[in-house]
Amino acid sequence: YADILETDRASFGLKDGGYALIANIPYYITGAILESFLEYEPRPNRMVLLVQKEVAQRIVARDGKESILSVSVKAFGAPKLVDTVPPGAFTPPPTVDSAILAIENVSAARFTASNLKIRDFFDIVKAGFAHKRKFAKSNLSSVMTKDALDATWTKNSLNEKARAEDMTLDQWFAITAEKIPRTE
Repeated sequence: YADILETDRASFGLKDGGYALIANIPYYITGAILESFLEYEPRPNRMVLLVQKEVAQRIVARDGKESILSVSVKAFGAPKLVDTVPPGAFTPPPTVDSAILAIENVSAARFTASNLKIRDFFDIVKAGFAHKRKFAKSNLSSVMTKDALDATWTKNSLNEKARAEDMTLDQWFAITAEKIPRTE
């Protein structure tokens, strides 16, 4: 028995990609658990979590709008909202609906293949989402020069008026690769 956020998973003999995480987690630490198990080794190969329904919907971007959370999860795996669970399924019942969220094929392979550091990627994504109503290109001016942004947008055929929520995971990886050149 231990605090999941303070436990050294490697001390249990867990290997990267060699286990599954299946849990009903405290909703208030959902983000911290996702960050811990996705960004840091040893990662599970699959996660199946009971989370707040609105969080699961945001992760799978059910409304077609991405968020830092959805981009973060998708960078490491394939999230799927499996089913919803009503409050009456619990005693005592919570005040919110719950959902079963599955994240398959968890790995850092995308970062390895792109030769990008996880931290660099998240620095770019967080800057891009810094101001929700601003265009992504404008938000990124805090971490890239105007010339670099113009070149990146042209090279990747990005929409000048795209907001961060409208950009795809591939586009975030492309922007990061332009900002942080690959080291061969």
